[in-house]
Amino acid sequence: MNKQDHFESILVKIFIALLILSLLEGYICKYIIYNFCRNYFFKNFWEENGLIENFQSILLVLSIFLLFKSYRKIKHITLIKIFLFMKITALLYYFLEEISYGQHLFKWESTSFFLEMNNQKETNLHNISNLFDKLPRTLVMIWCMLCPLIFWLLTKFKNIRLVIIYPSKLLSYISIILSLLVIPDLVIDKLDLHPGHVDQFGKDILEAKFYDIITFNFIRLSELHELIFTFYFFIYSYTLNKISFVSKKIYQN
Repeated sequence: MNKQDHFESILVKIFIALLILSLLEGYICKYIIYNFCRNYFFKNFWEENGLIENFQSILLVLSIFLLFKSYRKIKHITLIKIFLFMKITALLYYFLEEISYGQHLFKWESTSFFLEMNNQKETNLHNISNLFDKLPRTLVMIWCMLCPLIFWLLTKFKNIRLVIIYPSKLLSYISIILSLLVIPDLVIDKLDLHPGHVDQFGKDILEAKFYDIITFNFIRLSELHELIFTFYFFIYSYTLNKISFVSKKIYQN
């Protein structure tokens, strides 16, 4: 293993450790509630503009920067440059939506349009309509989960290696982790197996805890998914930038 591969492996290991700690923090602070859970740091862990959201923003900025470097290095491959331009634009939209176009940083008041139309009264689009929220989110989830599989199928049956969509095998590990965190919740939701948290008499339903645990809903699961998305894009951007100085490596027969 060369130094580059070693560094990438360290990044993934750090990420896995962060995921495990995040899940432990979520479980402990929801079901056990030690005193440290009342600390501002832990109370703010999953909240809006908290630790997880800020970490996501940092990863997005780094990803955009690295993709832009790759874009500038690639010469005379129009389709690849278009692909990277679209990816940079998509990640820029993602980042700007996450920080509400700077409102989270500079604390300005939303205009009357956003106060009326946005369900969180913020300057962004994804809290206005599912068209700007669930649709992009679903497309990102499909991309992050299926790209390694698509790459493997192309390599196996077509003898084509599109390195532009899969520059590192480490992405497959992130895809597997994402799938393990998405599929249980998706199955339980689509089959309508969750009994709810209270019965008709307002009493807690004991089975609810079991379903929350197996679907990881003892934390803000959507935020955890987004953390995985952003780390996927960071590893993608970092590894692509390392190989894109040789344009022919982007596409191989």
